[in-house]
Amino acid sequence: MRRISLPLLLVLSIFLCGGIVFAQSGDALSETGVAADSTISDSTAIEEDTVPVEPEPPQVVPDTVAAADIEEAEEEAEEIEKGGLFSKMALFFRSGGRAMWIILIFLTIGIAIVIERVIFLFGVADMKPEKFMGRIADFIRKGSIEGAIASCADKSAPLARIIEAALRNYRNTERDIQNAVDEMALAELPRLNARTGYLAMLANVSTMVGLLGTIFGLIAAFESVAAADPAEKSVMLANGISMAMSTTAFGLISAIPLLIAHSFLTAKTDNLIDDIDRYSVMVINMLAQARKEG
Repeated sequence: MRRISLPLLLVLSIFLCGGIVFAQSGDALSETGVAADSTISDSTAIEEDTVPVEPEPPQVVPDTVAAADIEEAEEEAEEIEKGGLFSKMALFFRSGGRAMWIILIFLTIGIAIVIERVIFLFGVADMKPEKFMGRIADFIRKGSIEGAIASCADKSAPLARIIEAALRNYRNTERDIQNAVDEMALAELPRLNARTGYLAMLANVSTMVGLLGTIFGLIAAFESVAAADPAEKSVMLANGISMAMSTTAFGLISAIPLLIAHSFLTAKTDNLIDDIDRYSVMVINMLAQARKEG
C-alpha cells in the first residue's frame, strides 16, 4: 500500500489540476461559440430583410477603430471579472503558453510528494515517543522483554522497529545490541528522508522553466512586432510581454510553496531522527542495567 500511495496521489493531482484548466477552457470556448452563433444568426436575419445594394468601398476611420478596440477590451475584462476566480486562473494559465504545462507537471509532482510525506511523517512515523517509551520501560523493569517486543511489533514506525531490534538482542553483549540498532537504523532512516529532497529540486526547476518561458516569450514578442503594422505594434508588444511575465509568475507560484514544504518536512524529519537517537541509547542503557540486576 505504501508503494502505490505516491503514484496514486500523483495521478489524482494531475487529473485535478488538468481538469480545472480544461474545464475553464471548455467554458470559454462554449461561450465564444454561443456568441459566434448569435452573431451569425443576427447577420443572416439582417441580410434577408435588406435589399441588395451595390457594395461601397470600406471606409475605416482610425479613431473609430481604436474606440471599438477599447470597448471590446473593456467588455472582455468585464466578462473575466464576472467569471470568478477559476476563470481568471484559467485565463492566466492559457496566456503563458507551453511553459505553463511544464511548470504544472512539476507542481503536481511536488504536491503529491508533500501529501505522501505528510501522511508518513505525521501519521505513521510520529507515534508519541514519550508515551511509547514509558510503556517499554515498564516492561523492561518488570523483566517482560517479550511483552516489550510485542508492543513494538504492533507499530510500523522507524523508532519502534529500531527499539524492537535492540530488545531481540537482549541476551547478547552491549556491543551486539548497539550493532543491531545501527543495522536497523540504516534500513529505517532512509524511509524518513525519502523523496523530501526532490521538493527543492522541483522548486528550482520550476523557477528556471518560468524564466526560460519568459525569454522565449520576449523573443516571440519582438519578432512579431518587427513584422507588424505600426498601429498594432504597441498592442502586440504588450500582449507578448504579458505572456512572458505569466510564466515567471507561475514558476514562482509553484516554487515558493514547495520550498516552504521542503523546510517544514525537513525540520520534522530531523526531530524524528533526534528522537530515534535519544531513545535508542536509552533502551540500550536500560537493557544493560536490567541485565546487571538480573
